[in-house]
Amino acid sequence: MTCDHFLNKTLTNKNKLGFVDGSILPPPVGSPTYQGWYRVNSMVISWILNSLHKYIAKSVLFLQTASAIWNELNQRYEQSNGALIYQIQQQLYSISQNSDDFSTYFTKLMKIWDELRVVQEIPPCTCEAATCIHKYLEEQRLIQLLMGLHDSYKILRGQILMMKPLPNLSTAYSLIIQEECQREINNPSSITTDAVAMQVSNEPSNFTTKKSLTCTHRKKSGHTKSQ
Repeated sequence: MTCDHFLNKTLTNKNKLGFVDGSILPPPVGSPTYQGWYRVNSMVISWILNSLHKYIAKSVLFLQTASAIWNELNQRYEQSNGALIYQIQQQLYSISQNSDDFSTYFTKLMKIWDELRVVQEIPPCTCEAATCIHKYLEEQRLIQLLMGLHDSYKILRGQILMMKPLPNLSTAYSLIIQEECQREINNPSSITTDAVAMQVSNEPSNFTTKKSLTCTHRKKSGHTKSQ
């Protein structure tokens, strides 16, 4: 989770941004408002610490205010937007479905898209160009989705790319999920090769069974006296 994402989604929504940006200063210890400030400051600190890896959280426990913790983390880990965009784009173009089911693959993509959206900070717009920008971003995400899709979907991928106009992400998601469900129906689970091999290995062979037989008359193995 990026710093901006944490601020926008948690602190701003809860009207607690001033506790990390330093605009809400701690009152004097003997002030009637100190206890209220202390309680809220402790709550914001817990939010920050819970969002960190435990080893990072331990390294800032000595700091007494949420703003001090925030400033320390920014000095340690803050990167320029250019570096972050590079890292996120690198993840985006290297991700592929591999052995994941489609829902898992799509969820991973959504996480990367959300991170990129937060870092790029595209301002909201209501002009006519906004529709074109939204359509462009939607098509880019669709192409990225199809690029990482497993090769077993290449026929469906080609069909989607041939559509005019290109479908939105929701439509493409629905088409691929339907294809995945249809495959599960047409290809029910069967006994695996390993399971069959194990079963065979556990069954005594005819050779082993015959070898264990001994003739009491001729003193030879492979058959009994009655045979």
